[in-house]
Amino acid sequence: MAIRGWDPLGDILSLQETMNRLLEEALSPERIPSQLPTSGWTPVADVYETGDSFVVLMELPGIDEDDVEVAVDGDRLVVKGERRPRLPARPDRFHRMERSHGPFARSFALTQAVDPDDVSAQFRDGLLRIELGKARARR
Repeated sequence: MAIRGWDPLGDILSLQETMNRLLEEALSPERIPSQLPTSGWTPVADVYETGDSFVVLMELPGIDEDDVEVAVDGDRLVVKGERRPRLPARPDRFHRMERSHGPFARSFALTQAVDPDDVSAQFRDGLLRIELGKARARR
């Protein structure tokens, strides 16, 4: 039985080659899109409640307002959209790629139904602010 020494540098280089190959495949123009819905990233959000409404603040830097969809159904809020890559041309080589892009979807279950006629949204400086008025109890 032969004893093989561990080569951490070799393992790291192998991992880097695998990651580079995956990145190349993901950015390839010939790539066939998956039929499964995916979430490329998840924007962060704060949700809080006031006496008569719910407020959602969601960070969406680098996204055009037209690429965001907001839907309300009873006590559920759904925000969907897509952040598109903003590279001027495909670089020959990446040195670092930290900004995520792709589709996203966030769903929030609120503690009570909202009035669909009392929903407003403002999108400014990469921050989406949604205010949802609480539904009034019927008498």
